[in-house]
Amino acid sequence: MANTPSAAHRPLWRRILRQGTTIVFTLLAIALAIGLMILGQTVLADRAAEVEAPPATAPLAVTALPLTLEDGYHVTRRFPGQIEAAQRTTMAFEQGGTVAMIAVDEGATVQAGDLIARLDTRLIAAEQARLTAARRALEAQAELARRTTTRQTELRNRGFASNQAVDNVTLQLAELEARIAEIDASLVSVDLQLEKSQLHAPFDGTVATRLVDTGGAVGAGQTILSLVETAGAQMRVGLSPNIVAGLEDATNLEAVFAEDRYPVTLASVLPELDSATRTRTVLLDFEGGALPPLRETGTLILQQYVAERGAWVPLSALQDAPRGLWQVMILTETKGQMTVATEAVEVLFSDGARAYVRGTFADGTRIIPDGPHRVVAGQPVRLTAEAG
Repeated sequence: MANTPSAAHRPLWRRILRQGTTIVFTLLAIALAIGLMILGQTVLADRAAEVEAPPATAPLAVTALPLTLEDGYHVTRRFPGQIEAAQRTTMAFEQGGTVAMIAVDEGATVQAGDLIARLDTRLIAAEQARLTAARRALEAQAELARRTTTRQTELRNRGFASNQAVDNVTLQLAELEARIAEIDASLVSVDLQLEKSQLHAPFDGTVATRLVDTGGAVGAGQTILSLVETAGAQMRVGLSPNIVAGLEDATNLEAVFAEDRYPVTLASVLPELDSATRTRTVLLDFEGGALPPLRETGTLILQQYVAERGAWVPLSALQDAPRGLWQVMILTETKGQMTVATEAVEVLFSDGARAYVRGTFADGTRIIPDGPHRVVAGQPVRLTAEAG
């Protein structure tokens, strides 16, 4: 080992020869690898060229729907409301007493002027008899005073009576006549009490509630029963002011109660705005005889026309678009070839099956009504039919 020369003491030409040999072999290996790679690519290319290319895919068959531009659309709006009687009143006696008779019961139908109830009027009748007797007594006294006045006047004219005597009987007659007038006023008051001891129906209606029975004692103003008018029922609905403004021009108004439809007409609009709901109260008259029960809650169906240029499209034709918009897939034709394009639209109204949209499309533009997700913009398609 001591006689072996180290690498540092080898001759320079050996070191150069060894390094050159290493570089040559490395380059030969790289060249061989590149040659093999090129050869492999050539073989693969030749084999691929020998394989026949698959036939081109036929254009997708689609159905088109031509758009029809319209000047506006009708919107069906629904508003809750309640049917109520045109007149409803609670009936009571203006004076207290014992109820002698009630002629009606709950649910009974009455006509205007029919007797409904009557108080016991025996005390009032006794007072009337007393006043009548007192008036007859005063009339007798007044007749005597008249005759006495006539006699005293004749005696004074003949000089057998004084003026004082004539004045006494004259003023006595005047006092009696005044007392008779007072009795007459009392009799009028008694007649009014007798009249107000009876309750008569103020209008045609139906007895809704009865709170007192025969023989019961009632006070002045105590409710005996409630009466509702059977005819002229109205529907009360609260509408926003902007809807009320165009309500007079609305036609074919309908009210729905328990799935039954009733035609109605505008009766009046109350002038005040409801402070709680910020709506105006509208009263509607029913047309026809059969009506839903009073206080039944229903729905007013109102058809409104909105003037806005656009077209109807099926909901299945809409797709999400950027920035919160919607889009439809339209068909364009170039040199006899149908291709797909996108059209951004704005949805104005939807009735659950269709949408009324507006955009830059022209009248007659054809869209894909169903399955727009099957195609993309620029894809060639084949038109099979046009939907009606």
